[in-house]
Amino acid sequence: MAWFRIARPPIVFISCLGVVVGALNSASYLGVKLSLFQLFMIIVGSAFLSAGLMIHNDVTDLRSDRVNRPYKPLPSGRIDLGVARTTGLSLMILAVVVSIFVNFLDNGLLNWKCGLLTLVVVLIGLYYNHFGKYKGILGNVAVAFGVGAIPYWGSLAVFPDELFIMFPLAFAIFVQEIGREIMVNAGDINGDMKAGYRTLPVLLGRRRSMYVALIFYLGFIPLFPIPYFGWLGADAVLHGPFYLVGASAFAFSLLLTWFLTFRVVLMTDDESRIWDAFERYERTGTRLMVIFFQFMLLMEAFYP
Repeated sequence: MAWFRIARPPIVFISCLGVVVGALNSASYLGVKLSLFQLFMIIVGSAFLSAGLMIHNDVTDLRSDRVNRPYKPLPSGRIDLGVARTTGLSLMILAVVVSIFVNFLDNGLLNWKCGLLTLVVVLIGLYYNHFGKYKGILGNVAVAFGVGAIPYWGSLAVFPDELFIMFPLAFAIFVQEIGREIMVNAGDINGDMKAGYRTLPVLLGRRRSMYVALIFYLGFIPLFPIPYFGWLGADAVLHGPFYLVGASAFAFSLLLTWFLTFRVVLMTDDESRIWDAFERYERTGTRLMVIFFQFMLLMEAFYP
């Protein structure tokens, strides 16, 4: 159970669903059917990548988690630190290998482009885990790159020559995720200060950083309709009404969770109540809406 928790199953699930959505939507747009082997490989590859990064993140987050989340597997001592570090790195290496062989059974070709993207995501993830928490907004940008790359990775894994199909959606997700990561840091501000991290909320203060997060949330609004209306002409329209409903609901949820969290910050100085608000709205609430958004995208693949 400790290993199950340290891998953060909700994030692994979101990552796997996201790459499947990217692959299936691209396949639907191109009129191509994916093999079960391809689907299996992208799920396994994304699971290895996300689990490896999450485990390694807990290794580097240990000082902060001893304050914010002492019940987690590493600060509670249920998993050895060295074993966790080795396991995380091994899973990331396996993810690179799997990404190269996604299409091998179908066409005998190695996917070096997806392998390179996976390696870039790994390196950026390692940068964030080791240094990003000390670099203010650059750390948030690093995380957002990995999150935005999820649907793009799924598309590139099965269609390595189609570099632009998922780019508009990936970029829109990247922008809003910067805001979400700032909000998560705002919730963790006390533990991060004690751990010596220099996140944006530590540098600017909680309230000011939340205003910065709101800018990125608002930036998502003009970006998400682009895949619906097309960005390279009429033939480039990829998503339909299911996408538009899901993306609109997701955009609304970002603003709503920001407002609900900020209201608690304004109303009280009780850190336990503020902590609960960030956990309820910015972690759990936004994750549930991400899953809803992804399921709407999944509907697009089957009912284009």
